[in-house]
Amino acid sequence: MRISYRVIAAVLAVLMSVMLAPAANACSRVTWLGPDGAVITGRSMDWPYSFHSHLYAYPRGLEQNGAGGINSLTWTTKFGAIVVAGTTDPEGPIDGIFDGMNEAGLVANLLYLGESDFGPAPADDRPRLSFAAWVQYVLTSFKTVDEVVEAFTDPAIYVVPINFGPGGAAKPTVHLSVTDASGDSAIIEYLDGKPVIHHGRQYQVMTNSPTYDEQLKLNAKWDNVDKNTDLPGSIQSADRFVRASYYLNNLPQTTDQRQAVAGVFSVMRNVSVPWGVGDPEHPNLSPTYWRSVADSTTKIYYFESALSPNIVWVNLNNINFAPGSGVRAVAVEENYSIIGNIDTELKPAAPVRFLAPPPNPPAPAAPGPGTSESDATGTTEQSKKGFGWWWIPVGLAVVAVVGALVRPLSRRPVEAATLAATRAPIAQVPPATPVAPEPTISDRQTSAADASSIQVTYENNALGEGEQDGTDKSDSVPD
Repeated sequence: MRISYRVIAAVLAVLMSVMLAPAANACSRVTWLGPDGAVITGRSMDWPYSFHSHLYAYPRGLEQNGAGGINSLTWTTKFGAIVVAGTTDPEGPIDGIFDGMNEAGLVANLLYLGESDFGPAPADDRPRLSFAAWVQYVLTSFKTVDEVVEAFTDPAIYVVPINFGPGGAAKPTVHLSVTDASGDSAIIEYLDGKPVIHHGRQYQVMTNSPTYDEQLKLNAKWDNVDKNTDLPGSIQSADRFVRASYYLNNLPQTTDQRQAVAGVFSVMRNVSVPWGVGDPEHPNLSPTYWRSVADSTTKIYYFESALSPNIVWVNLNNINFAPGSGVRAVAVEENYSIIGNIDTELKPAAPVRFLAPPPNPPAPAAPGPGTSESDATGTTEQSKKGFGWWWIPVGLAVVAVVGALVRPLSRRPVEAATLAATRAPIAQVPPATPVAPEPTISDRQTSAADASSIQVTYENNALGEGEQDGTDKSDSVPD
């Protein structure tokens, strides 16, 4: 079998392009503002694997630990909440909360953002909160978006990024959206270790990369385009943002609660990733596992699994959130027998034990000559790719293919060398018949400098219809 090295090089190039292709972990969120103060928020959860999600009911008066490691934040729950909790590792315990609504109508959604950077751990004794407990802290501590914004404008709380997933290969690159019963919204991102906050009723749509300010710019490019004929249809984050904005603004302003909820669900289905869809350029392109719709007006939280024909919901008005009532839970993924209202399906359960940083993590190695700081601790660009375990089977496949291609090429030189060796003169020993031997084939913690101030940016440049007030605000909050 004769194969040129050019063929090998071509195959390797194709395989390496697949290995190095960026991940596309897609989620979307919209908030519908209807007549008579109606506020309904929907989101999709897209990921490479199931979180084995459960709905948890958390009461007031419960002591909580934010699993932040040293100086971990502790608090007592002020508001009861229904939250979606799941496992950050498909083989592990329930250890993270990603979505939910509290009894005051405050909604929180945790979505993927490749550019997210929480910065290095502070040297001081400020309280630390695991990113897996971020939603829980917000929903059980605050009533309004204003209160949330104030809490995370103040640098007194450090959100701890913790690698998760199989082998700890997934990067905790996330951003948070919050919406309250008044329709106020905020998008909270951490970039270069600083919170960047977009605060206002106009921020009704959120997807993933790029950063939110860039998403707004991309969406604005479609303002003068006839979306009836040229609406983008891909599953890329920017295209989903445009599509969600278009359909959200075209939902009927109805007072019929059933129609309003159905409208938000329909938008979320439109921007979902179909089950099993793949993209050769994005090997980690993730299907939608579930969708949720939270009605902040009626206090009803809806959940839809992609693998079930049934929608389930919990009416928070019927849930006992009194201190001492206990934590309750019900599985909503891989539980296909439930349907409709599941208030009575919530059963006593232990509180979620949030994903925590490993004890005494090793200090990063000092950079050597010719090595940048980011190279020594894991490059920023690599961290932005997020979920990274997928390269292991691909790498094994590359090794197998290379071995299969190289084996026929390497056999002939080995045979020639063996024959030459057998022809060497050996005293009193006749030449032996040559026998050709078988050929043998023979972590990132981005360091960021502590900022002297926390930059909090309030953007007002992509308002929905009738929402533009023409005011932009930017504050610098000293440490």
